[in-house]
Amino acid sequence: MTDPIADYLTRLRNAIKAGHRVVEIPASNLKKEITKILFEQGYILNYKFVESENPAGTIKVALKYDPVDRVNAIKGLQRASRPGLRQYCGYKSMPRVLKEDHNMSRIGKAPIEIPAGVTVTVGKDNLVTVKGPKGELSQAVNPDFEIKVEDGHIHLLRPTDDREHRAQHGLYRSLVHNMVVGVSTGYRKEMDRASATGQVLELSLGYSHAIYIKLPQEIKVEAKSERNKNPLIILESDDKQLLGQVCAKIRSLRKPEPYKGKGIKFVGEVIRRKSGKTAGAK
Repeated sequence: MTDPIADYLTRLRNAIKAGHRVVEIPASNLKKEITKILFEQGYILNYKFVESENPAGTIKVALKYDPVDRVNAIKGLQRASRPGLRQYCGYKSMPRVLKEDHNMSRIGKAPIEIPAGVTVTVGKDNLVTVKGPKGELSQAVNPDFEIKVEDGHIHLLRPTDDREHRAQHGLYRSLVHNMVVGVSTGYRKEMDRASATGQVLELSLGYSHAIYIKLPQEIKVEAKSERNKNPLIILESDDKQLLGQVCAKIRSLRKPEPYKGKGIKFVGEVIRRKSGKTAGAK
């Protein structure tokens, strides 16, 4: 059944023509709501939702007739709308469904709190500079956006509701927020199967040779080694993008495989394991 409304109306129409007192209709959420409306408006005598073999159950509808002339309360059934009727238009001319106060991005409209010890300045061409205990970061923001720093908070306001501005609103807010968090508390990643000497990582990944990676000066590295455990490195930086890019590069040298879980992985990362072939299976 592809059109539940047509099925519902057809069953009612046929029952009325046959003079039936009660009609049973396969139920659905839409049909139940229509039945409630018909009962509230006085077009049917009563109804009952009954469990049956149909997963949604069955609706028993008691039809309403005039006690004198035996005429049904429903004089006629006609559907005003038709299924599959489409109107094509550009995305800019489509009306918005949300209320006017919900037009803004939920992320973009959220203010960014400035912690103690952090200063934020907005320079020429919307260049946002954030200074804090962990360092200094800058991010260029689209000049169309207005950036306000007041009462210990940062507010990003977009000029229009165009598609481009709506897409960039939450993005720029997240980038500025990441800078504020980075210069105040910093970011930290822990990875195993590696050792470090200064800014140089030495990776023993099961190849015929060791792999060396020189880390940027913006990233601080600390190596830990415990007995009967894989070597552990701790990477810290105020730049979330740079730290994530470096960690992704290190992990790509030997990603964890799903059978034995060997490879470089983050501490706490869960690897979905697969069962290997069983020897002698028939």
